[in-house]
Amino acid sequence: MIEAKHSPFWRKLLGWYFTRSLRKTFHACRVKGESHLKPWKIDNQSTGAPIPLIVYCSHGGWWDAGLAIALTNAHFDVESYGMMEEKQLKKYRFFRNIGMFSVHRGNPRSAVKSLHHAVGLLRNSKKVLWMFPQGELIHQEMRPIHAYSGIGNLVEMLGEAWCVPVAIRYEFLHEQQPEVWVSIGEPELLSSGSFSNKQNITEHISSRLTNLMDEVRDEIMHHRVQGYRMVIQGKMSVEKRWDAVRGME
Repeated sequence: MIEAKHSPFWRKLLGWYFTRSLRKTFHACRVKGESHLKPWKIDNQSTGAPIPLIVYCSHGGWWDAGLAIALTNAHFDVESYGMMEEKQLKKYRFFRNIGMFSVHRGNPRSAVKSLHHAVGLLRNSKKVLWMFPQGELIHQEMRPIHAYSGIGNLVEMLGEAWCVPVAIRYEFLHEQQPEVWVSIGEPELLSSGSFSNKQNITEHISSRLTNLMDEVRDEIMHHRVQGYRMVIQGKMSVEKRWDAVRGME
């Protein structure tokens, strides 16, 4: 397998690159719940118990991974890691410098090795692991969300870990370009002793992620979005640029 590395230079470079790409593609990226990540920020590493955070994220769009890279490395300031299909990481090996390590889901022995590598990275630390537990791109309206067992396996192997759901939603609303809405849920400490088996952990996180995705959809539909903060500002629509040139509101 291909192991992860930690390079501040590459994190800064790719964080900048993907932020720039998002600005070109979207009108805005708005985030709610960023304060939930505060205990795992790099400048807080020496405070609190060294227990890692597993971020389990919805996977309804092509931009999900790029968005995670941009937010983690350019805005959230956490030391994060993630899994990437082995054949893709072999082609784009520079991603290992921002914490990506390989997984080969079609090879059980290789998948177990990847889990052990993740445990070695996370144990007794305040590092962050991003995971897309659906395992593939699935339309953001598909319900219920079904997660694979990877997070349950990790919690059992680690003994305990903080886990937090993240819902990503893409919308065309009042602008020429789409907008991204990201909601970070409340972290909870999961332990192998709190559940009878790993399947119960998998069902629990599937339910939490489903509920959070529904919550984000309802907030946007009913314009209850005051809790979201714009972290990436993209281009204005054509008519707004024209109005700005003409000095109109």
